[in-house]
Amino acid sequence: MEDNKKLPGTDGTPTPGQDNGKDGGKSFTQDDMDKLAAKVRAEEKAKSEKAIEEKVKAEMEEYDRKAKLTEEEREKEARSKREKELADRESSITMRERKLEAASLLSEKGVPNSFVDYVVDIDQDKMNENIENFSKLFAKEVEQSVTNKMKGTPPKDFGRHKDDDQDKKTEKKAVSRAF
Repeated sequence: MEDNKKLPGTDGTPTPGQDNGKDGGKSFTQDDMDKLAAKVRAEEKAKSEKAIEEKVKAEMEEYDRKAKLTEEEREKEARSKREKELADRESSITMRERKLEAASLLSEKGVPNSFVDYVVDIDQDKMNENIENFSKLFAKEVEQSVTNKMKGTPPKDFGRHKDDDQDKKTEKKAVSRAF
């Protein structure tokens, strides 16, 4: 373990990037790894400190901007913020309702509910049109796929022919015994 703490190249160990001749790869000492880890930590710390500084600066600017506003302007800004939040919430609720409705309509048309995200829309008429078009296309594609899978010659029923032959022989024996 002590040998790993020595400087590279002084005790016969290769320096970083120097070939050790054994396996053709690079060899690093613990000291080299420590330096690399410290460098990475320093870069990450600098990056996070910069992000924090930018966030604090933006918040301070926003605070200063709001401090300069009159009471009436602050109320107007707060009201518009609440209205925007309400509109977003209403839109979210409407989309959930539309998804449920679309899932119901798709089920009625025999289309799996997993396709609901492809047809849902905030506009009711647009959503109904999407469902109609999608269900027709889905049915057509399913039919075409089934038709393609069913193409070809049907398999021969070899088992049935043996049974028929056996039945005929049994019948002949039964008829010949009767006479």
